[in-house]
Amino acid sequence: MAAAAPTQAPAMTLPAAMAAKVAPSPKPTAAGDRKVVPVMTDADEVVVQVQVQAELHVLAVDDSVVDRAVIAKILRSSKYRVTTVDSATRALELLGLGLITDVNMIITDYWMPGMTGYELLKRVKESSELREIPVVIMSSENVPNRITRCLEEGAEEFLLKPVRPSDVSRLCNRIR
Repeated sequence: MAAAAPTQAPAMTLPAAMAAKVAPSPKPTAAGDRKVVPVMTDADEVVVQVQVQAELHVLAVDDSVVDRAVIAKILRSSKYRVTTVDSATRALELLGLGLITDVNMIITDYWMPGMTGYELLKRVKESSELREIPVVIMSSENVPNRITRCLEEGAEEFLLKPVRPSDVSRLCNRIR
């Protein structure tokens, strides 16, 4: 689940005369990159396949409204689809119920009331359904033993707040 693979829509079969009128590929959109691929068959028909490059989907978890807005803005500017929630408990609830699907990465604050980001990391890595999702921990506190513990538990990365666009660019290259 770490990377979004191109998906292929069902093929449409058109007579050759109509296929000549097929529009060129549309520009990439927020919904993903689309590419129309005409393919000739033996029966003088053209099969048109639409390939869609799905956006990477990030679940951002932070109890601070301001921090959620900042991370969401940075992620969206890097072409991620972002779902934000205010607690680790809510994140697990949505993931467990299947209300959020195709999550390519979870980015979470370390210190939150109720369940910490570290506890969320542990629960994700213990789950057979979720363990392949990379988890990134964020914190405004640079505590070396906390960072080490999160990385040893399976965190993909530990980022210090404030998160910068360059941090997100580095993450983009790791989860594609």
